[in-house]
Amino acid sequence: MKIWHLILVFLLFLNIEVCADEVSLDEFEQEYSSYEVNDPISGYNKIMTNFNIALYDYGFRPILKGYNAITPEFFRTGVRNFFDNLLAPLRFIGNVFQFKFNEAGDEFKRFLANTILGFGGVRDVASVMGIQKHHADVGAILAHWGVGSGFHIVLPVLGPSNLRDALALPVDWFLQPTAYIDPTWLEIVVSAYGFGNELSFRLDELDEIYYNTPNVYPFLRDAYEQRRIELSK
Repeated sequence: MKIWHLILVFLLFLNIEVCADEVSLDEFEQEYSSYEVNDPISGYNKIMTNFNIALYDYGFRPILKGYNAITPEFFRTGVRNFFDNLLAPLRFIGNVFQFKFNEAGDEFKRFLANTILGFGGVRDVASVMGIQKHHADVGAILAHWGVGSGFHIVLPVLGPSNLRDALALPVDWFLQPTAYIDPTWLEIVVSAYGFGNELSFRLDELDEIYYNTPNVYPFLRDAYEQRRIELSK
């Protein structure tokens, strides 16, 4: 059971890393184009979406509101940059396996700049230098080489996904440094804190989506699938 506990905690953090690059509400409405999403378990997906929204409403949101109130923004930003820098090797590998060598080079330069000049990744000096971040993971690699997404599925806590991306998540876990923290309880604490800290920056956006979007499930589903298509190109 130890390995699955670790994987679950990482998936929480990785999903936030993916969601951080999702299109915003306005961007999605402007760029949306009609296409069919394979959604044979839509009944389950709608129920799980409602569960995740309730978990956010009654669990994550009040806790993180308090966290934001007592934690200086510069500290939260430093933590955010640190965890983002830890995922740079995963993005590097993901771009290499898609033969996107320029993007992989950017990720390598970002990692060096932020690790050396950014005091271990606490400061995002790479962005100041104009070096862009290029999200990539195992699901994006498979999509790039023609592996279909399969059916859409909403995961507990993690939110929108599809069969291909969900099956690829454990591999992503083994490609990032926090997977190898020992003892187990420390890995769980570190990863969960990184997840929560990242989520603390997205409360306003999540409030807008969850509380002010008509038909929130199809919006989240279509936004996720469209973003994954874009990442695979």
